[in-house]
Amino acid sequence: MDFELTDAQLKWRDEVRAFIRHNVTPELLHERDKSPEGMLRYGPEGLGFRKKVGRTGWHGLAWPKEYGGMGRGVIEQYILVRELDYAKISPHTVYDMTVTVVAPTIMRYGTEQNKQEFLPAIARGEIRTALGYSEPDAGTDLASLRTRAELDGDEWVINGSKIWNSSAHGSTHQWLLVRTDPQARRHEGISIVMVPMTARGIEVRPLIAWSDYQTNQLFFTDVRVPRGHLIGEVNKGWQYIVGALDLERGGLAETGDLKRELDELIEACRAVRIGDASLIDQPHVGRRLAELDADVEVAQLYGLYGASLLEGGEVPSTTLTASKVYSSELRTKIADFGMQIFGIHGQLSWRDPDAPGRGAMERLYRSAPMNRFGGGTNEVMRDIIAQRGYGMPTYGRSKRN
Repeated sequence: MDFELTDAQLKWRDEVRAFIRHNVTPELLHERDKSPEGMLRYGPEGLGFRKKVGRTGWHGLAWPKEYGGMGRGVIEQYILVRELDYAKISPHTVYDMTVTVVAPTIMRYGTEQNKQEFLPAIARGEIRTALGYSEPDAGTDLASLRTRAELDGDEWVINGSKIWNSSAHGSTHQWLLVRTDPQARRHEGISIVMVPMTARGIEVRPLIAWSDYQTNQLFFTDVRVPRGHLIGEVNKGWQYIVGALDLERGGLAETGDLKRELDELIEACRAVRIGDASLIDQPHVGRRLAELDADVEVAQLYGLYGASLLEGGEVPSTTLTASKVYSSELRTKIADFGMQIFGIHGQLSWRDPDAPGRGAMERLYRSAPMNRFGGGTNEVMRDIIAQRGYGMPTYGRSKRN
């Protein structure tokens, strides 16, 4: 791996930055800042920005040209996501897992009908999916899911419930994991169905997290979708999502956002005065900020390394999983340090004009824990790294098969 971007990649980065400068308007930033989560998701400005990105063709940036993509590399896609992330134009708004997880899985395993029906609309930014995996009482054991899809004529009839469904309230479709053969072994009777959120029988109940982040529980009652909305082959869903989950974890390693959070913490430490000096001049503060800056650089290299392996055609499960663990725990370290050095004032909300750093650390402190269990808890991630990366023995869940 070359640790330096090529001239062409640097030129691409500059192109992305120019797009951000010209299209990130004060109205867009205002919508972001006033959202409870501090993220752009489904407001009019955020959706408008998503369509602008769609018109550039960048949603299909790394797709093959035969599927309406631009045929560029995964590293260019990583650069695009990192720059959007640094600008706090959340990838969850414009370059979410519909693009980085769902579309690649359809390309790899979908039928020709799947590709024709869903890929062009994803490329245009018209389809936004929520990942319907987790279920009540199932914990991280996805294979114990009970939501069922039964074929009735030319339609699948779906009944069951999903939880921690983060984007359901602003998505056009569910990328839904369902059981299609109750008699099969746990990992063998599962399929994926694309379910429009406009289908009758779907109920969305919001669940508000400590960070003000909205996730949801969904209920499916006799929901009917066309037979052709099954992705790939029936009962092959588990095989498909193993790779999809690895891509999701890679997407959760948001290094651009980490860099931005640290840069804002450094800026705030410069602004806070203690006598004649700035807070950043305190030796223990400057030293710790330098350590965290080095850690962020490692996280970015982790992400770039994962992108380079993906570009080579493999899905580097261990690398992407380790990157997710590292970056999510680094996020907590940055938030912890920010809260410590600002003392009681660090607890002021972003809504308080006296909050140091416009309350960024308080917001980060409340949102950071979610990244440690989103996409699978870090404890489970460490099991995956040990088993897939180092060949250590499995236990528990696998023995029940």
